[in-house]
Amino acid sequence: MKVNALCSRLMLAIVVPVMLITAFLYPLSYAYLEARIDGSRVGAQAMLESGREALQRRLNECFDDIVATSRMPLLKYYLDSVQTRQSPFPSTAQQLTAERLALLFDTLLTHSGRYTTLMLLNTRGQELLHVKYGKRQDKLSTGRSYADSVYFQEAMQLAPGELYISPPTRQPSYENANDSVVPIISIATPVFDNEGRRKGVLLSSVDWQSLTTDMRHAMSIDSTAQPILIDGQGNWLLAKAFGTTTFGRNFKVKFPEQWESLSQQDHGQVEMDDRLLLFQTIDIRTRQYRSLASGIYSTPSYYPWQLGILVSKPRLTTLFDQDVPVLLIFMLYALAILPGIVWAISSHRQQLLKREAQQYAKEVRNLYDYAPCGYHSLNAEGRVVQMNRTELEWLGYRAEEVIDRLDYSHFITPETREAFEEAFQGVLGPDQEGSAECALRTRAGTTIPVIIQATAYRTSRGFVHSRATVFDLTERKQLEETLARQAMTDPLTGLGNRRYLQDQAVQEIARAERSGEPLALIAIDLDHFKHINDTYGHDVGDRVLQAFAETGRQLLRDGDVLCRMGGEEFAVLLVDTSQSQAIQIAERLRLTLENSPVEVDPEVTGNGWLHYTASLGVTAILVGETSLKPAIKRADLGLYAAKEQGRNRVHWQPAQ
Repeated sequence: MKVNALCSRLMLAIVVPVMLITAFLYPLSYAYLEARIDGSRVGAQAMLESGREALQRRLNECFDDIVATSRMPLLKYYLDSVQTRQSPFPSTAQQLTAERLALLFDTLLTHSGRYTTLMLLNTRGQELLHVKYGKRQDKLSTGRSYADSVYFQEAMQLAPGELYISPPTRQPSYENANDSVVPIISIATPVFDNEGRRKGVLLSSVDWQSLTTDMRHAMSIDSTAQPILIDGQGNWLLAKAFGTTTFGRNFKVKFPEQWESLSQQDHGQVEMDDRLLLFQTIDIRTRQYRSLASGIYSTPSYYPWQLGILVSKPRLTTLFDQDVPVLLIFMLYALAILPGIVWAISSHRQQLLKREAQQYAKEVRNLYDYAPCGYHSLNAEGRVVQMNRTELEWLGYRAEEVIDRLDYSHFITPETREAFEEAFQGVLGPDQEGSAECALRTRAGTTIPVIIQATAYRTSRGFVHSRATVFDLTERKQLEETLARQAMTDPLTGLGNRRYLQDQAVQEIARAERSGEPLALIAIDLDHFKHINDTYGHDVGDRVLQAFAETGRQLLRDGDVLCRMGGEEFAVLLVDTSQSQAIQIAERLRLTLENSPVEVDPEVTGNGWLHYTASLGVTAILVGETSLKPAIKRADLGLYAAKEQGRNRVHWQPAQ
């Protein structure tokens, strides 16, 4: 009996504590598991949002590039010259414009790194220019037609600034970069001239892998996490997205139950084996992805996309595998201290999770503060409530000087303040969004051209603050100015070209109408220039043209406009100049040219000097003439008369 009682007491002493400890540990284990699951879910949701923002940013950059390129004056000028020229053979000016345009395309491909092809088509679908990354080939006409292609037909139906986007694919009908087919998306947009006439289609192909690099990096902070991107038909859009699944494979065939959940919800989570898939719907056709584009169109059946992230899901069995052996030892030998050990382990694990969450929050904050673009938030009165370091450094201020102290309009220049206020009212209004191109005034007094895109953040209580992204347009503006300047300049002489002369003439004629000052025009042709080219070579001919340009710039007055019309023909627009003054200026120019031989190689002429002369036709620009065309015709008649009279002379051509 004693033995049995002892055994019973021992059994009771063992069973009861074990049962009590087990009853104590069981809810703790499940609470810990739930904390781990919540931590994994929060981290995955943050990475998912970072990935969405990264993809949106890269897509918007591509859309901005294509829209800005389609609006370039040089591209419009080239399309206009191709359509208006009757001859099947391109002119020298047309070839030069094509070379410049091809160089511009090649520069965009090289510097961006994400485009594989830029192609220019006319309104009939014929290829005019085709530039590939790493394989530049500029063609004025190839005869190849894309009139039957979907992207051309869709683009021809679009309005200015609208884009057609193809679904990501490995089998485009025109793309083969570096001798191997790569996943790309095609972006097509129409090109219009300044009068709104459709001139052609600009087509680009974008390396899909390069486009999604930032998104995959943003979603790979946790090495065990895997990003997933699926189109509206259930096709994988990322290479090696899950196990052996690759780009183009069908998700809904391999995971039909999970696909049903994804296709019926905008966001949520589903379980996949021992992992958790968090997802949200994205659609590049929405306003968040338009940027500078006024509209985005694509094949409807491929949208919306499902962006997801796959993370490991903690389970109770994994917790026991890690912790229970240690806990059992302490249960057998130190039941008194077991609760403390359990608390210490749980506390330690929670601290680790907390530090990881804080570290992640710090990384997200750094991404916000040191992003390549500016971010800020404004309250309903326009007061700055948040601004990242990038924008603060642009403006030259410290955070404590701006946040909750200054209105954002303080930084907007007076010239662009109206556009900013209109966009901000759009954010406060029912649309809850707005954008504007503005100029920011820095502490140093300089200005920065930017585009501001903002949306409203609201809760059930109403408007909280705006969330704005600010992009620095300095480089783009400089590129536009450079291209505009190149389009107006003769590359050989550095003088303005015919288009520049016409633009200046419009301004001077309008000024003369107001002031009553006379205007005159001189048409100049270098005598026997063909003989110089044929006898001494085109390099000597080019040197003669350059020497004439240098002499003309030195001799003419400030305000006079000297331009090269083409070949050896030049023109001078004389402001505030009467008939006698114009003839005197022309005669002085003629005499100077006659007595200013060009220095050349002694092997060319023997003494190293080449003499040349010019014939000049002079006329007045009459009151009431709104363009330079009538005066050019009269000046040309005077020039022909000077030629017939023996060259090297000045002839005044009066109005008929």
